Amino acid sequence: MSRMACLLRSAATLIAFGVFSFGAVFFGVPVFFLLTLVIRNRRRRCLVLRLLVKTGFRFIIFISGLMNVFRVRFAICDEDQDAAGNDGFRFVSGRDLFSDIPENRSVIIANHPTLVDYVILTSVMNTNVNSMVKKSLTEGFMRHVISHLGYVNNQSPFEDVAEAAKSGDNLLIFPEGSRTRGDISFRRGAANLAVRLDMDIVPVFIYCSEPDYLSRGFFNISAPSRVPCFYVTRGKNIRASDVTAEDSLPPAVTARHFNRYLEELYRRRLPRFAERMNRRSV
Repeated sequence: MSRMACLLRSAATLIAFGVFSFGAVFFGVPVFFLLTLVIRNRRRRCLVLRLLVKTGFRFIIFISGLMNVFRVRFAICDEDQDAAGNDGFRFVSGRDLFSDIPENRSVIIANHPTLVDYVILTSVMNTNVNSMVKKSLTEGFMRHVISHLGYVNNQSPFEDVAEAAKSGDNLLIFPEGSRTRGDISFRRGAANLAVRLDMDIVPVFIYCSEPDYLSRGFFNISAPSRVPCFYVTRGKNIRASDVTAEDSLPPAVTARHFNRYLEELYRRRLPRFAERMNRRSV
């Protein structure tokens, strides 16, 4: 029976990804280009298109939960309780988890264990969140969609990123640069932007109860024996000046120290978060 359930959920995973892919191509793209003709103001058009993407992602997560493909839960952590070794988590809606992030003052970072991390986060964050994408996505068929969404890429000039922040955007970055493999190791881009633009870092922690699920590529969709659950939480906002020893250090040096601090934060908090969530799911 367990094997049959796994096969059924694998088929449901294919269906969910099929809905996502065909919906994006045959519904999303035409609507995108229609809206580019109807809404002439670039900023307003950008926010409307992001809302469309957010709504589509919320639908994908809904049907994935309905078909037992995977589930998503958001948790708020009492960091004082957590540091003391107590279970200081309570489950909330995704909207509540990210409701108090101020506009154009935050670089949101997250670890990247699976293919659907971006989908999960975008489905609950405000439309003023600008996702930093890979340069390769701006060169193919998707380049027009990425451009109309106003997204920056990991090779965008600093001036373009600064302009996005000035227009009211927060930045969403996966600082590992690819999906999480073993020990946490961050590239310095997020820390560098936070230092140079004087923005807060908002750390987001993602844990999947089945760590190998959707971790190795699009076609690795075999379902595990239990329904995977994604747990998402965030820490307190962090400023570089709060964790670096000297204010007089050059920005590049400050960013290096700040990046090292963030790596250690994730290496410490992620295992603890995983342990707490596993304990609750038993």
